[in-house]
Amino acid sequence: MNVSRIFLLGTTALLLTGAAAVAQEACSSYTVRAGDNLRRIANKAYGDGDLYRRIYDANVAVIGEKADLIEIGSVLTIPCAEPTAEAAPEGVTPISAAAANATPTSATPVSATPDTQPAPATERPLAIVTGNGYAPFADKTLPGGGMMTQLVEMAIFRADPSIPYTISFVSDWQAHIDALLPSGAYDLSFPWIRPDCEGAAMLSPGDQARCNDFAFSGPFYEIVDAFFATRDSGLMAATSYAEFEGKRICRPEGYTAGVLDAAGLTANVVTLVRGENVKECFRALAAGEVDLVSVDSEVGDSTVAKLGLIATIGQNPHLSTILSLHVIAHKSNPRAVAMLGALDAGMIEMYESGEWYDIVSTALNQQRQSE
Repeated sequence: MNVSRIFLLGTTALLLTGAAAVAQEACSSYTVRAGDNLRRIANKAYGDGDLYRRIYDANVAVIGEKADLIEIGSVLTIPCAEPTAEAAPEGVTPISAAAANATPTSATPVSATPDTQPAPATERPLAIVTGNGYAPFADKTLPGGGMMTQLVEMAIFRADPSIPYTISFVSDWQAHIDALLPSGAYDLSFPWIRPDCEGAAMLSPGDQARCNDFAFSGPFYEIVDAFFATRDSGLMAATSYAEFEGKRICRPEGYTAGVLDAAGLTANVVTLVRGENVKECFRALAAGEVDLVSVDSEVGDSTVAKLGLIATIGQNPHLSTILSLHVIAHKSNPRAVAMLGALDAGMIEMYESGEWYDIVSTALNQQRQSE
């Protein structure tokens, strides 16, 4: 995207910027003003910014197929609200419910359940899989399916609104990289931490395989990977990783062990326990079965709050690592690998337009309010 287009004689408005949109009502029309955006117009009209595509689909002839800019003064049709649309976020509705409401078109996200049989590769939409239990990033119970789900959908929309795709939630995260992507059942998965593939000699066999077999998108979001301990253990006050030596550290299945290896907490120094999910790790910590939980801070804080363990478990404020979350594709799937490039291009436009910040800030605020 040519940044100079943003300033073109002041005659265009980005789809998403920091300015607030004028309140809208469904079943009406709206004249675009400077600073307007589809997400905020959708939020005013329907109470859900994720329904921006409904407005886009009704105004393709006005907005244009690329959907990167809308003209100031353009008159948009605001479709009537659909009572059944709020039952689940777009792109993650079970296929049976979607079929009951409307037949998806090539320009609309199609959704799938884990047991939905993929159509032949030559005709099926791009199949994307994520999982549950990873708030605020991914969970089918979160608004829009979680922050990363919203970011990925907007990146696709930015790349090409006509790309058909499905998003499914399969809670067995390890199965994503062990079977679902290698077999071609799904094309893309998110969110995943990228190991330090440039330092391959220091990687565990699992991380080496991930670097060898998978391609990664650019970073969608940076996380702070932290350590959690019981408040009476003394480990929350640790200021050196050496104080964790000999401890039992729980890190959920699918999480790279590279963050531990980089801190010198290798298999010969600590006991690595693989929890089935984040909740299982924290339950084990509360039960005294492990000494530490290693997860990103947002997910950890959210899980501790939901389990009612705030009084007994806390985060070490001194020892942490900054990592990034990505979309991945198996290198044997050329279509999926090529799609990563399209997502990266979409992400660049999102950063330039302010869409990325809008989605992230909204998701984090919703997460804090729910805790």
